[in-house]
Parts: sequence; structure tokens; C-alpha cells
Amino acid sequence: MSMTILPAPQFAAPAYDRRRLFRLVLFLLSGILAAIALVLPSRAEENRTLIIPSNDGYGFEECLKAGSECGLIVADAWCKAHGFGASKSFGPETDGTKDGAPGAFHVICGDRVD
Repeated sequence: MSMTILPAPQFAAPAYDRRRLFRLVLFLLSGILAAIALVLPSRAEENRTLIIPSNDGYGFEECLKAGSECGLIVADAWCKAHGFGASKSFGPETDGTKDGAPGAFHVICGDRVD
């Protein structure tokens, strides 16, 4: 009784080639998407208006009222502390935004300082 050895089926090679092709396509696709993400400009507008609640604990509510002498100093310091340039305007918040508590103040700052 002689035993004949049949050749092994060649299933492994095509599966390996498909995995390799899939990895290559995935690598190229991720490279293309990364390049597109780096090229596209950021569309988020930077808001330079800071809302300061009246009960923040610093006690400069009197300074930020319109026409006060120390308001410019406080507004400039607040803008610089948040990475912006000098303040452009400040005063009581009258817009009634959802973030602004009653009695809050707004400070509009200059461009971002790097």
C-alpha cells in the first residue's frame, strides 16, 4: 500500500496578497486624508469677547462699569491673561447670552498674541 502525497492547496498565498493590498490601500488612504486635513484652513472663528460674571470673586465690578478710570487696566489685564492683545472695549453685558449671568461684564479683546 503506497501512499501518495498530494500537493497542499494554495489558499494561503492569495489571502496574504489580499491582506497586503488592504494594508497598502489603508496606508495610502490615511496619508491622503492627513494631507487634506493639513491643507484645509481652520474654519473656527475665534471669539475675542470674554464674559466675566459679576460674582467671580475678584471684586472689580466697579472698575468694569463704563466710564471708570481703572476699567481699561482691568480689561487689558484680563485679555492678556487669556492670551489676547489689549482690550478694545468693555462694559456691562447687555446681550443676555446664555453664558452671561445677570450683572455680567464683557471685554472685547484684540488679536491673539503668540
